Amino acid sequence: MQKKERIHSRTITVNSYEIDDSSLLIEGDLVDERFFPSYYYSRNEFLDPGIVHDIRVEMRVCLPTLEIIEARASMKNIPIKECLDVEPSAGRIVGLKIRPGFSRELKERLGGITGCLHMTTLIYHMGAAAVQGMWAALSRKREGGATKSMDYDPGILKNSCWLWREDGPFFAKLKSPRGQGEKKA
Repeated sequence: MQKKERIHSRTITVNSYEIDDSSLLIEGDLVDERFFPSYYYSRNEFLDPGIVHDIRVEMRVCLPTLEIIEARASMKNIPIKECLDVEPSAGRIVGLKIRPGFSRELKERLGGITGCLHMTTLIYHMGAAAVQGMWAALSRKREGGATKSMDYDPGILKNSCWLWREDGPFFAKLKSPRGQGEKKA
């Protein structure tokens, strides 16, 4: 194996919390770190090794619709102070539903000059984690051994990957919250 030197690291961490019977709190952090002194063209100077970006987004998601009902961002460490101007843009994802088309609509609301690429990347990962958080909340063994029953829209996974393709065997099972599938006529 050839010699390699780590020069950059990006860590994305997402945690989901059950707040109450009808919502989750999704917390996400994106941290970029450089491991050598590097020249910042935007600042016209060399900076020491360390954290370049430390961005946190918190969003509250309604269950079972996976609609984002609250969102806020905080940029704890950024290379250019003007980056702070985009923190409020996280609020533009309120009302967005995490389902097919989420990525496209997220880019429309926060992409390009309307937001921050790093924050948008983090929220994209948070959306996928929110779906997992919903499944965790639904399937978690509770007192008495039962799981939560919730009337969710199976369309949230429709054609999201090969396994959940519309004409595949798993999507039919998903159409029922308890995996009973859909009867064919």
